[in-house]
Order: sequence, then structure tokens, then C-alpha cells
Amino acid sequence: MELRPAARTVAVDVLVNGAQSRSQLAKKMGLSPATLTRIVRPLLDTGVLVESGAIRTPGRGRSSLPLDVVADDYRFIGVKLTTDSIYAVVTDLRAQILAVETVAEPSLEVPEVVGAVAGVVARLSARAGRPVDAVGVTVGGRVDNGEVVADSPYLHWRDVPFRTLLAREVPVPLYLANDVIGLTMAQQWFGYGRTHAHFALLTVGAGIGYGLVIDHQVVPTRASPVSHLPVDPYGPVCARGHRGCLTAYVTSGAMTAHVAQAHGRRLTYDQVLRLARDGDPAALRVVREAAHALGRTVAAITAFTGVERIIVSGEGVGLADVAPGGLRDGRLEHAAGDSAAIEPIIDRMNFTEWARGAAVAAIQSQFPARRRPIA
Repeated sequence: MELRPAARTVAVDVLVNGAQSRSQLAKKMGLSPATLTRIVRPLLDTGVLVESGAIRTPGRGRSSLPLDVVADDYRFIGVKLTTDSIYAVVTDLRAQILAVETVAEPSLEVPEVVGAVAGVVARLSARAGRPVDAVGVTVGGRVDNGEVVADSPYLHWRDVPFRTLLAREVPVPLYLANDVIGLTMAQQWFGYGRTHAHFALLTVGAGIGYGLVIDHQVVPTRASPVSHLPVDPYGPVCARGHRGCLTAYVTSGAMTAHVAQAHGRRLTYDQVLRLARDGDPAALRVVREAAHALGRTVAAITAFTGVERIIVSGEGVGLADVAPGGLRDGRLEHAAGDSAAIEPIIDRMNFTEWARGAAVAAIQSQFPARRRPIA
């Protein structure tokens, strides 16, 4: 049974915001009680929503039964692929993590990755405690039509029909998405963006990722539309020859290369941050300039999109902790009006959280469809 858009809106609102009475939902959506009752009926009939414990309404009258989902009645698996490892989780319908598995990437050869992911899914399915409803897989890079990894610089894949190949080994609905889009979806329904109609997610690390939600809808974008945003026409040069772009400033590779050149030895990103914390002049300058460039980008995203919240994450977000002043100065340099008051949320989400984002990509694709008949 296909649900109407209004029914889906009600179901998603209950999933995201928790149990609510019919009167609360009707008031929130500007509907009459009779209309809300008609919308809810198929959701109850198919088991998408259930009536939970009674809530006593003020004054005289009967108790009302709030509507809710049975989150533990569902299982989703999320898988995040990186160059080195496969990170996977099992979640319930509200993306609460129930089990975790991390394995080393056997190689970057497509058949071996397919086999390794299928093995992880099989093991987690056995631990899930309930039948798995769907699996979401995310990768860094461009994913076309949820089917093909068109270009992943981290996996060194081009035009790989990964979803089709993996679907031969995984016997449940399977979804493929860009990893930043999955993380954006997780923040939209269950994270920092849950209470915001408009927000953006910016991730920094080996690369730069960008996700955008406008009017509660994820906006389709290219894999990294802000990676080469011009920040300073006199800045350093990136590998593509762009002078002063965001990539040239804030990627972990660019930052370590600049500091390593100053010190005449190889360094890791964590070592660069440690040197900056200890006051090393070269490291401190590179980190401050990177934070300043990141702040300018946050201000630009706010100006271009009008979002009221920006979340900054990724394995490289530690630069904001080391040089918070640079981030603030870059953000306020051209800010005006209300945008000056919009401070970004800084949260270094680990790869388990990215795997959770893959699970949410599956949840958003499946819900409010019901996977099996009600007993």
C-alpha cells in the first residue's frame, strides 16, 4: 500500500520528534482533527505507527493515545568505506547503534571489497536479533543515481557499478550514497539539524565535503562543490593549480606538506596540530591560516544559502580547536547582520558515526514502508 505524501509527513514527524498525540500533530500541521484522523488511519493499519501509553489531557475528558513508532521492530545496517577500513553498524529505526564492526579493507580491488562488505553485512545480520530491513553503503566521491561510484579519489574507482555488484551478495534492499550525504541525512533526522529547516554540513580532512538541507529537503549537490572555493587570491596553490582555494588551505595533506617543508621532514596531521599547540611558528601559522580560511567558507555558505545552522566535522576538524581565533576572525571578517551571530557547531564525528549516516540513508529510503505484515 502506497502512502500519500501527507501520511509520510506525519510518520516522519513522529519518527524524528517522538511520540505525539493526534491533537498535537493536527495543530502542528494546521489540519482539522478529522483530517488528521483520516491521514493516520492507514499508518496504523499498516503498522507504521502505533498507539502507545495514554497521555492525560488537561481538564476533563478522556486520555489520548499518543502515536509513535516501534523503533526496535526494525534493523538497518550502515557501511562506510575508507581507504584502509570498512566501518559498519546495526541500528534501529531511530538510528540508535546496536552493534559495531570494523575490519581492514582487504584491498581496493572491487571484487575483494564486494566480498568483504558482504561478509560484514552477513555477520552483523546474524547479530541483529531481527530481520534486517535494508543496508546503506557510503563512499567518499561522486555517486550517480544511487548505483555507480562514478569517481572516488580515495578508493581509486571510476564508473564502478558497485550497488549492482554488491546487491548480488546482499539479499535485502541496498542503497548506495555519497558519505557526506549520508552524514547530512543523519544530522537532518537525528542530529544537530533535527530542529532546523535549513542547515549545512561541512567536513574537512583528507578532502572537503558539503551537504545542504533547505526546507527540510537534502539538496542534491556534486561530491565537493566547495572544495575549490576561492578564499584568498594570494594564498597557496592546490594540486589543480588553484591559488588560495579552500583545498590548498584546510585539507590535511596540504597542511602537513606546508609544515613538513618548513621542518625538512615528514609529519602526520596529528603531529602538525601538536606542534601548533606547542607554539611552533610554522605549524601555528599554517593551522591559523587554515582555520581562517575555514571561517571565511562558513561565512560564505551562510551568505549564499541563508542557513541558520552550519555543522563542521571530519577527521581534520581539530584545527578549529587549536586555532579558534582564526576560525572566528575568518567567519566575522565579512559577516553582517544576523549572520554574525551564527556560530558553527564543531564536532569531530568518528567513522562509526559516518557508518550510522549510511544506515540513515537506508532508513530515509525505506521509511515509512513496512517490511512485513502485521501479525
